[in-house]
Amino acid sequence: MIYIMDASAGIEIALDKESAAKFHAKLENATTVISSDLYKVETANVIWKYFKANLLNKEEALRILRFCDELIDEYVDIASNNEEALVESMRLNHPAYDLLYLTLARRRGGILLTLDKKLIKLAIENGVDVIG
Repeated sequence: MIYIMDASAGIEIALDKESAAKFHAKLENATTVISSDLYKVETANVIWKYFKANLLNKEEALRILRFCDELIDEYVDIASNNEEALVESMRLNHPAYDLLYLTLARRRGGILLTLDKKLIKLAIENGVDVIG
């Protein structure tokens, strides 16, 4: 099974939050976990917010960032589906950065892993399998 993971799912797993076990169970059966290069900066930014709020120290933040990276088997360069994501964002009236993940899931025939409620709704409406 191919899974496309967005930053919300990666952070959820890395911080062992409420839906972490559900995502872990799915990843045990994964043949490949794919994400956009955008995932790297999105996860780093969320971790920075936790650091800024004094919820993580520097060492914890770096450890969690490495863990997020290790969840992904393959990164896809943004340039490879940036135009498609933009066209879909205009069609669906939704931010292009989220559509990078949705279009990857559609292209690869994978299941999108996300906690983004609006993205979940868009995926379902557009025939993309999603776990959220």
